[in-house]
Amino acid sequence: MIGPDNPRVLLSAAVMTKDSLRTLPECLDSLDFCDEIVVVDDHSTDGTWEYLQSRGAKVRAFQRKLDTFASHRRAMCAQARGEWVLIVDADEKALPGLGEEIRALLGRGSPRHDAYHVPQKNTLPDHWPRPVYFWTSQKRLLRLAKVRWEDSEWIHVPALHEGKAGRLEHGLSHRSYDSVSHLLRKQISYAQSGAKHFHARGRRASLASAVSHTVGAFFKFYLLKGLCRFGMGGLTVATALAFHVFAKYALLWEMNSGRASAGERARVPGDTHV
Repeated sequence: MIGPDNPRVLLSAAVMTKDSLRTLPECLDSLDFCDEIVVVDDHSTDGTWEYLQSRGAKVRAFQRKLDTFASHRRAMCAQARGEWVLIVDADEKALPGLGEEIRALLGRGSPRHDAYHVPQKNTLPDHWPRPVYFWTSQKRLLRLAKVRWEDSEWIHVPALHEGKAGRLEHGLSHRSYDSVSHLLRKQISYAQSGAKHFHARGRRASLASAVSHTVGAFFKFYLLKGLCRFGMGGLTVATALAFHVFAKYALLWEMNSGRASAGERARVPGDTHV
């Protein structure tokens, strides 16, 4: 709590960076409603680290070599002083209303849930002929004492906690991809880490699972998430996201066969997604 006359729950923001200078200033500026911003930097070489040193006392930054995303998150959150933490990617920014909603939630006493889904508006390149966006959500607002991450190299390994997660109405804007080639490279990266996560836990790939999940992913994004409204750009994104699912099962099938090891995941420059 902060001060006997003005008690409130301490809220930390947590951000991972790797050569993130292009998007980081806007990200940090949007998190002004947090009491502190903890940043773990994976030894950036584009001036990110130097920029962090100039941001003042509210931003507490330290450097750590990325090994797995789970251990990176644990190390980052261990530095946080807040009871609650909002996890934000370096290429995201808080949309209007998010800070007010979180402060109101924490100000009403102990929230019902230990984790909350935060909506994400994923936007595609401005230079595309027609703007493309779609919404997703992830558990990003967390009560630190009640959550944990299992050991995994999966980029999207979720926070584990008791009970159901709540949902916020306001969210984050995520500038997802810079180009079609960037979009496709990231899907391969995500597929590799997801396949290794499944393989380590004894999951098996089958023709039925590969087909059903790939087709399901395409229709989810193209129809349910509304990418069908955006012409060729929407088709491109929906197909790439479905390809990620297919590639994950194809890689898992290869790992199951014993013809390939999990190996090292190919890093995408600037990829620090939680």
